[in-house]
Amino acid sequence: MSALYNEDIASIVRAADVPWDELADKTIVVTGATGLVGGMVARALVAYGAAHDKGVRVVLPVRNLDKARAQFDDATDVELVLWDATSGAVPNVSTCDYIIHCASNTDSRRMVEYPVDTVLATVEGTRSMLELARATGARLCFVSSMEVYGAGSREPLAESCGGALDAMSVRSSYPQAKQLAETLCASYAKQYGVAACVARLAQSFGPGIAATDRRVFAEFARCCREGRDIHLLTDGSKSNMYVYTADAVRALLLLVARGASGEAYNVANEATFYSIWEMAHMVAQQFGTTTQVTRVIDKEAAGRYAVSGRIWMDTSKLRALGWAPTADLPTMYARMMADWDEAVPESMEETNHA
Repeated sequence: MSALYNEDIASIVRAADVPWDELADKTIVVTGATGLVGGMVARALVAYGAAHDKGVRVVLPVRNLDKARAQFDDATDVELVLWDATSGAVPNVSTCDYIIHCASNTDSRRMVEYPVDTVLATVEGTRSMLELARATGARLCFVSSMEVYGAGSREPLAESCGGALDAMSVRSSYPQAKQLAETLCASYAKQYGVAACVARLAQSFGPGIAATDRRVFAEFARCCREGRDIHLLTDGSKSNMYVYTADAVRALLLLVARGASGEAYNVANEATFYSIWEMAHMVAQQFGTTTQVTRVIDKEAAGRYAVSGRIWMDTSKLRALGWAPTADLPTMYARMMADWDEAVPESMEETNHA
């Protein structure tokens, strides 16, 4: 891991808004640990246990044991458990206190090419984790997405706001599955008394993102580094927020301990509200040299992306628990790109199923 990534881990371990005393000496299950957010959650838990001798035990259900061993070969108090989110099987975990369920596909191209897998990984994986929480009495935080709001609204979106989605669009496989998984969390909370809450994350990035990541924010950064023009495949009007990865991880650690059962929380930074067009220009101006931004509309390619709209997430509910974001969008870009200069490991992929 790079120095910048380790700095972020250290900042999480020191964070006053993470209820570490409630997490210490507990067994915590983290899915998606070979991906960005889940990996940072797992690393932060391991680092806290090592720094404070609190005996935090981390259990990582993963689909690829070899990949997970390579990423966590230096970590103590970590147990790897073979688990495929699409199978519907409950992982072989006898006891746990908390579950942070991050496993998901976040690659838009795969959502379109493999929509059935996308739906099953989200819905069956979440049901499996809820069954584990039901069997062990663990508290669970499910990582959802801002995409459940669909095209959004001109007004700030509180967690009670719904989102319209086109059920017949295969690109909806991701947000529709997230919506159903959220309903499963609320249903398990009501019917079985499972303490399950939902974190609706804005798009998250920072140190740890692979330099080969295929999402648009990473492509903009690569264009600047390589002196290429930024060509938008859409009109660039889609507008939404982002959240720094370390800020998102702090939110998840707070919510799994203190989030209200059966409720959802927006996780975003209001200071990062940009349209795609505005973000491209910001990156070109601050991190490029001769980079120009142009529109090269490609309807087929545009179909891989989330529906265009305006998603301004109201984060007051999460902030009431004591959380606040730390990094604006230029800072997120600066740290991600500086991390690339330190040769971020290519194994930290943007896509993860378990």
